[in-house]
Amino acid sequence: MSYLESTFVFPSRGQSLPAILAAPEAAQNTGVLLVVGGPQYRVGSHRQFVLLARALAAAGIPVLRFDSGGMGDASGPLLNFEQIDANIAAAVDVFFARQPGLQRVVLWGLCDAASASLFYAWRDPRVQGLVLLNPWVRTDAGLAQAYVQHYYRQRSLSR
Repeated sequence: MSYLESTFVFPSRGQSLPAILAAPEAAQNTGVLLVVGGPQYRVGSHRQFVLLARALAAAGIPVLRFDSGGMGDASGPLLNFEQIDANIAAAVDVFFARQPGLQRVVLWGLCDAASASLFYAWRDPRVQGLVLLNPWVRTDAGLAQAYVQHYYRQRSLSR
């Protein structure tokens, strides 16, 4: 199936976020939003997000991928996975606006983008599915708790 890729920039809390929409000619009513996190941008390492988006679009599934704040070509400060809810919400909004007939979206995330997707999804009824690969769950508070439980407890009980 053929598809058309279009590029554009959309706003989110004063930031400009670049995006690429892969829109099939006869698109299904469920789309996939690729949420990119960590030290990656909308292309992905070894072009994995490009290849995934194009394969899904060739199968009739519309796909939107974008750069979150401070990453890739996006403006603003670098945001971590706990701070990109507004970026995901803006991306879902623009996906629905640019893809007529879209009724629901699946969030696809790798590593900390998987965690960001999980944090966001329960709030938005348009999100009907999640693909979470290797979710990142480390926070400063969690790391401190792990040190106390596993390192300092053993040290205090040792001779």
